Amino acid sequence: MLNTAVTNQDQRMLWSTPGWLPEEIGIIVEQGQFFCYEGEDLKLHLQRGIHNITVYSLTGMAINIESGQTQKSHLVSMVNVAHSEPEAPGESRWHLFNDFLVRSVSTEEALAFNTSWKVPSVIAYQIRDENNKIDTEWKNNIDTSILYQDFNANADPSTKTYQVLNPETEAPGPDTIIALDTEFVAVRQPEIEMNSDGERETIRPIVYALARASVVRGQGENEGTPFIDDYINIKEPIVDYLTSYSGITEQDLDPRVSKHSLLSLKMAYKKMWVLLNLGCKFLGHGLKQDFRVINIHIPRSQVIDTIDLFFLQTRLRRLSLAFLAWYLLKEDIQMETHDSIEDSRTALKLYKKYLEFQDAGILEAMLQDIYRAGREVNFKPPRRDGQHIPRTDTPPPLPVDGSTGPVTPVRSNNILAQTPGSAFGGGSSWTPGKGSPLP
Repeated sequence: MLNTAVTNQDQRMLWSTPGWLPEEIGIIVEQGQFFCYEGEDLKLHLQRGIHNITVYSLTGMAINIESGQTQKSHLVSMVNVAHSEPEAPGESRWHLFNDFLVRSVSTEEALAFNTSWKVPSVIAYQIRDENNKIDTEWKNNIDTSILYQDFNANADPSTKTYQVLNPETEAPGPDTIIALDTEFVAVRQPEIEMNSDGERETIRPIVYALARASVVRGQGENEGTPFIDDYINIKEPIVDYLTSYSGITEQDLDPRVSKHSLLSLKMAYKKMWVLLNLGCKFLGHGLKQDFRVINIHIPRSQVIDTIDLFFLQTRLRRLSLAFLAWYLLKEDIQMETHDSIEDSRTALKLYKKYLEFQDAGILEAMLQDIYRAGREVNFKPPRRDGQHIPRTDTPPPLPVDGSTGPVTPVRSNNILAQTPGSAFGGGSSWTPGKGSPLP
């Protein structure tokens, strides 16, 4: 890793030379002397094989973007992800990371600098022989003890909503299906302004925090029994408990009066992380939104989402959990509010129904029937008293204006990212703009 934050104008002019920064360099250290080669000289030394030469590949850079006298400079990252892929793609794959914005760029754009506003501050090389080597041995040594611990062991057994895993008979792995649902509260209200056209603009979106996470067994003798039902000890002030959506009340999350043993966000997150890296398949309804707020990435191969299973591309509309439960399971859920255990179990039952339809070869016909019945009741399950159960989402849908939306853990600084102008348009040229300010 090299510090390249030069301020001398003559030195900075070197960066404006096209092709001045090589993607590979060769280092020879012999008899106390240091030699560095690139380009044709490097190829020549490798062909001769006389000296012990170590070749390094350029993996990334931190680049300083100067936006003019009225704005602070900020840093962006430029990373060649080709060196971290399981198989070498045979060509460079540069990506720009500008706060929340990530996009691919050409090699020419990545390595082109401008002394007036774009100069690298740090460049990083790694040994070429280590490229595309990914160590996954750590997955064989994951500490799974947290999944078998009861953090509310002193509670009255009759009031417990879960049963921890049995270490002797239950070992989650790649063949394990777990049903997940989560509830959230708001820790920051959105900031909305009226523009000159009289339209509402979201300046800063609402921010959610994880309040409850429930995980239900998807198979085995105890199928449908929760083994995780964590209520989170939220450190930030809660501005809205969203009780009609979440079922969470102030008493649930107040350590002084809560009947639940509140768990730290770190511990709750670690459970999810362990299950993820054990290869478990996460099942639920509308999980994309849950994962986004939890701030965890689950590979598609490990996600079973019933909102996608019971969906016809030609109809565009996605169906609510409550409606599917009413039509397929003959159950009324979310009568007054949400309950994450109930929703997890319902998603699991729907998945079993999906498999039944698939095995019987009637899936397409059933989907047509579901949508036909949905149109008759406006896709709202009627109550037994003839009233409709209002369709709700947990949490409410993200803004449609492109806002980042909820993030957990919550950042204390401004979550809005501003980026070089070209980054939005996808053009090849760079224009200065704001981003993450330097400290």
